[in-house]
Amino acid sequence: MPSPARAGVLKVMFLPLDVAASRLPPAVPAVAGTEPFLPARIADAPGADHVERAPSLLAFRHLTDPGDGPAAFGPVRRPAADTPPSAPGRTRVGAPGACASLWEVPGGGLVLVCEELTAEAPGTVLTWHSDPLFDGADTGFRRALDAFLAPFRVTADAGLVDVFPRLDTRLPDPAVYRPLREVVVRTARPLAGERTVEGLVVEVAGDGSDAVRRLVGPPRSGTLADGVSRASGRLRTWHPEPLADAPVRAGARLGVRDDARAMLVDLGAADRHGYLGDGTREMLYHLICWVGARAHLHTDRRRLLGHLRTHRSHDRAQLLTALDEVADVRARLVEVALLCAPPDDAPGRIAPTRLRSLLAHRASAEIDGARAELTELCATADLVLHRRLHTARPRPQPLQHLHPPTLVPAAVSAALAVAFLAAPRRDGDAAGLVPFRRRDPRALRRRDAGPGV
Repeated sequence: MPSPARAGVLKVMFLPLDVAASRLPPAVPAVAGTEPFLPARIADAPGADHVERAPSLLAFRHLTDPGDGPAAFGPVRRPAADTPPSAPGRTRVGAPGACASLWEVPGGGLVLVCEELTAEAPGTVLTWHSDPLFDGADTGFRRALDAFLAPFRVTADAGLVDVFPRLDTRLPDPAVYRPLREVVVRTARPLAGERTVEGLVVEVAGDGSDAVRRLVGPPRSGTLADGVSRASGRLRTWHPEPLADAPVRAGARLGVRDDARAMLVDLGAADRHGYLGDGTREMLYHLICWVGARAHLHTDRRRLLGHLRTHRSHDRAQLLTALDEVADVRARLVEVALLCAPPDDAPGRIAPTRLRSLLAHRASAEIDGARAELTELCATADLVLHRRLHTARPRPQPLQHLHPPTLVPAAVSAALAVAFLAAPRRDGDAAGLVPFRRRDPRALRRRDAGPGV
């Protein structure tokens, strides 16, 4: 008899990369047979009507592990305590596996997404006493990324070309060879206030109510809490959030971290369609552009400050490039404003974008502060760069082709030539030139002899 399927948990890490997405070939189409991973989410071009431009899939790797037994991924009901929904949610039963995919955010950079479907209990990555994005501890970002990449036999020291073989033939950029731990986007301390890698970690569980309850409990105290505070600077707090007006399981909630960079999703809090249905099937897909746009608040700040510090050494071409980057930053600020539309607006009421709306609402204070600072930096950079461009313009100068030491002799020669040509003509002179007249030698001898000769 086949072994019964165990409850599966989908663990996802979104990592924006500081790599330009230029000169890339056409995107990869939808990938069949990768459900429930993100490459299967672009079959119907989702995102066309949800404010953001759809991200493009550039590369992916997918593998399964049938030896671990089947895993059931979908909402879990408790009939004794819940009112049965009008229609059953869909559940996937299949082998656990892992998927790594690389996405291009329109107008932005690249986002690496690492996914793993496992039969582990929910809450193995997201706990109240750990931070998988904390930069500077062995238990933080480095260890979390190593765990997500372990199925592909690479680590955080590997480059994009190691995760996606032959990517260098499609993306001829030296950054594809650099270690992933170096090309990830790190938060700017004035904006985030902590040493954190920019990104998002999500766990999606069929029944995550207990894990959510452990996260959103009362403030922590004791030896472990004191150790966490000394290591990372602060203890993270979690907040319960609703997801659907008519959830599969009454009272089910999500757990959202205070900085909106981590989220535990209980599928019981979704609507009756479940994660694989029409209502919330694209929830994670719509987080790709959000993660990329949020990361650009930090990369754009660094680039603008760099131009302001070094603008005196920029030539004309560099100044024009810097001004183009200022215009790009302003365009991205508009996109961030659209993605941060409050939940009461129409995009927030669409089920696939509700996770994004929750994250935008939770991070509104940080996002608003970053947008205000970037807006001021754009205005300052625009003014400074335009003034520097004006002073760097080449001014026309007469006789630029002559070397300065030759200017005075040339002017003297020109004046003599004009005076010579303006001399009055004499009769018999050809073309105004005075002919040479030979003098009498006897007159010269008489003059030399002196008086009395």
